[in-house]
Amino acid sequence: MVFNLSKIEDISQNIIKSLRRFPMASISALIVTIIVVTLMELNQFNTPIVMTSIKVAFVASLGVVLFPALRLFSSNIIMSIIGVAILVGYYYILPPSIDNNVVIFRHNILILSTFLILFWAPFIFIRISNKNIWEWTQNLILAVVSSLFFSILLYIGLSLALYSIEKLFNIDIESKRYAQLGVIIFGIYGINLFLSQIPRYILLLQARTYTKAEIIFTKYILTSLTIGYFLIISTYSIKILITGEWPTGIVAWISILFSVVAIITYLFWTPLWKEENIKFKRAIWGAVFAQTIMLSISIWIRIKEYGITESRYFIALFGGWLILMSIYFILRREASYKWLFITLTILLIGSQFGKYSASSVSRNNQIMRLENMLKDFNSSNITKKRAEDIYSTIEYLFSHHGIESLNSAVPDIVEKYRESNSSSYFPSFAARELGILDILNSYGNRRVFHIDRARDNIDISGYNRLIKFRYNKNYTTEKRYKNYTIKVEDNNLKILKNGEIIANIDISDFIKKLKVKKEYNSIDRDKMEYSNREVKILFDSIVKRGDNITILEADILIK
Repeated sequence: MVFNLSKIEDISQNIIKSLRRFPMASISALIVTIIVVTLMELNQFNTPIVMTSIKVAFVASLGVVLFPALRLFSSNIIMSIIGVAILVGYYYILPPSIDNNVVIFRHNILILSTFLILFWAPFIFIRISNKNIWEWTQNLILAVVSSLFFSILLYIGLSLALYSIEKLFNIDIESKRYAQLGVIIFGIYGINLFLSQIPRYILLLQARTYTKAEIIFTKYILTSLTIGYFLIISTYSIKILITGEWPTGIVAWISILFSVVAIITYLFWTPLWKEENIKFKRAIWGAVFAQTIMLSISIWIRIKEYGITESRYFIALFGGWLILMSIYFILRREASYKWLFITLTILLIGSQFGKYSASSVSRNNQIMRLENMLKDFNSSNITKKRAEDIYSTIEYLFSHHGIESLNSAVPDIVEKYRESNSSSYFPSFAARELGILDILNSYGNRRVFHIDRARDNIDISGYNRLIKFRYNKNYTTEKRYKNYTIKVEDNNLKILKNGEIIANIDISDFIKKLKVKKEYNSIDRDKMEYSNREVKILFDSIVKRGDNITILEADILIK
C-alpha cells in the first residue's frame, strides 16, 4: 500500500482554500465546536451563561450552512453582512431557554431548508441544463458522504490512539474526552472538508457518463423499486376504495415513501434520458400525482377527525408540493430541476414563520377545536369519546405550545392552576376541574403519578450529563442526545450509550413499588427517584392507561 503524501497535500490545500472562500462558515463551525466542547466539560446546567452559550451555538450552527449559501449567490461582502444580520435576528427570535423539542425541531428544519439553498443558489439567475444541475447535485451529495466517511475514519484512528495510551500507560482518560474529540473532528475537520469540496464554478462542471455500475443501479435497482412500490400502493389503494375502510395514517407514509423513491429514480435517470423517454418521464410524475391524491385524502380524514398538528401540517405541505411539482413536470417539456429545490426551500422556510407557520396553524386550529368542544359543555352527560378528545387536545397544546396557549380556551383553570402553585401535570389538573377525570380514569383504567412538590435545585455532583426527557406515546417516543438514546419501549425506560444499554427500568414495576392505588397520586419526590451505577432518574410525572405507559417526564443524570 502506497502512502500518498501528494493526495494528503491536495486535501490540506483544498481545506486552506475553503477557509479563504468560506471564512464566516469556518468561524461559525469553530464557535459551535468551542461551545459544545466547553459545555461538555462543565458540570453546570440552566445557568444564564450556559443558556446564552447554547443560543449562540444554535445561531452559529445555522451560520455554518447560511454563509456558504449566500456566498454561492455572490462573493460580495454585502452577502456576509446580510448573513450576520439574519443570525442576529435569529438570536433574538430564539427563546431564552432552549430545552423544548419543538424549538429544536424548528431549528433542524431551518438548517435543512438553508442547506437546500446550496442546491440551487449558483444557477438561480442563469439558464442551465438539467444534466449540469444533476452533476452539481451529485457533487454536493458526494461531498457530504466523503466528509462524513473521512471524519469517521479520523475519529476511529485517534480514538484507538487514545485507547492505546490509556491501556499501555495506565492513564485514566474520561469517556467524555472521546466525545469531545468527535465534536472537534466533525465540527472543524469535517465541516471544512465539506466546504472545500463545493465546486467553484457550476458552468465548468461537465456532465459525465455513468459507469456500468451506476447504469445497473439506476435501471435495474432504483427503477424496479419504484415500480414495485407503485404496484403495492396501487393495489392497496384499490382495496381501500372497495372496502371504504381507511387505515390510521399508514397510507400517508406509504405514499410519501413511494414519492421520495420515484423522485430519486427520476433524478438518477438524468444522464440516461433520451428524447423518446418523454412518456417514461411523464409516467413517473403521473404515478407520483396519483398517489399524492390518496395521500391528500388520507391526511384530510385525519385532520377532519383530530385537527391539525405539526406532523399533519408537514405531510399536507409535502403533499401540496408533490402535486405542484407533478403538474409542472408533466405539462412542461423542458421543466428545470432547480424548481424542485427552490420551491421546497421556500415552503420549509415559510413553514417556520408567520401566521401560516406549522406552529401557529396547529396551535390556532387545536385551540379553536378545544373551544368548540367546550361550547355548551356539560360533564354530567359527556361521552367517553368527547372526554378523551378534550383531554388529548389540552395535552397536545400544553406539551407543544405551553400553558399560555390554553388561556383563551380555559382561562379560569389556567389562573387557578397558577394561583395554587401546583406541581401536578396540568392536563390532569384541567381534567379534574372540568369534571371529566373520573370518566377518563374509567376509560382504560388511567392512573396518574406526579411529585408532590417541584424540585427547586438538582444536585448534579458526581454526574456530567443532565438530560430532560419527555415521553408521550402519541408524539415523542425517544430522544437522542449526542451518543445517548433514551426511549420508552414495552413500558421499559431504556437508556443507551453508543447503542449499548446502560439502564433498563421497568416502569410498571417501579409504580407497583410506590404502593399507591388511587387514580390520581401525589408522591413524595424522594420516592420518585431511581439510580444505579450509571444513571440517576428523577421522575416528575408518569401516566399509565390500562397496561401501557402513555406519558413520562423525568430529569436524567448520567455519569
